[in-house]
Amino acid sequence: MGIYSELLRGLFEGFGHKIVMPTRVTQEMIKLGVMSSSDFMCFPFKATLGQQIWALENGATDLVTWNNCGICRAKHYPELEEITLRSLGYKFNMHIITRKTLRKALKEFAGLSVFQAMKKFRTMLSQMRTIEENYYHFPSNGQLKIGLVGEVYTMWEQDINFDIVRKLKRMGVDVDMSITLSDFWEHKVIKGKEEEKEGRKLLSQELGGHGFESICNTIWYGKNNYDGVIHLMPLSCMPESTVEILVDMVAEKYQISLYRFPIDESAFEIGFDVRLFTFVSMLMRKKRARGGLECPRSLKAD
Repeated sequence: MGIYSELLRGLFEGFGHKIVMPTRVTQEMIKLGVMSSSDFMCFPFKATLGQQIWALENGATDLVTWNNCGICRAKHYPELEEITLRSLGYKFNMHIITRKTLRKALKEFAGLSVFQAMKKFRTMLSQMRTIEENYYHFPSNGQLKIGLVGEVYTMWEQDINFDIVRKLKRMGVDVDMSITLSDFWEHKVIKGKEEEKEGRKLLSQELGGHGFESICNTIWYGKNNYDGVIHLMPLSCMPESTVEILVDMVAEKYQISLYRFPIDESAFEIGFDVRLFTFVSMLMRKKRARGGLECPRSLKAD
């Protein structure tokens, strides 16, 4: 899970378990997942399935996964992945954690009382906020401000989004990650109440995933004078595909530049970099034309 991987490893190692975890998500792992998935299944399923296959091949006996309980295909990942892996001949224990079962699960993993296990978990949450502050929140001295919205795995996992945050920073951009893992845990996935009310006028029914949040947070970026929004989404993602037209409407209403990156197993970093560089260059020229930039600045995407 991107910048959170080592933090989660530390939590379970602190419980006395040996962790089998790849150092990064490679194309080889993704291919393993693609080979055992439906063509039209969303990309995070393929990527995480590939990582699970890698882990089992490298000695893992137990898999731990999260069920977000939303109206989204991601809700069914654990069951579908377990069925797929068992059909491939793997033997393992699958642990599915939800908000409701978290305390019980931590107690079992830790072999401690609920109080002691939750104390370790809260320590991890504190460390999580520090990591997010160091990685996602830069001093406001960039020439541009860009907000990132979209499906959370695609936003968080650098190996999937080609480390977009770091690339933007190197181009002189202040980046705001609309949803972080601590936000997700604390139910702070929408930036403002007024923005949520406005979003409800466009989409009144529950959608699942974080498609609704993409609408509301784009509204927030528009109201707060951001130069642009980047919409990251896995190809065929139901929630994000559903709200595409609504996010477009919001961007047009608030006159904020929007670029959408659909990502799947066929995405290549070189093409991604070219499109990112082009979008940032366009924003720079647009702002310079309005007198918002005093002088040109060279852009560097690598």
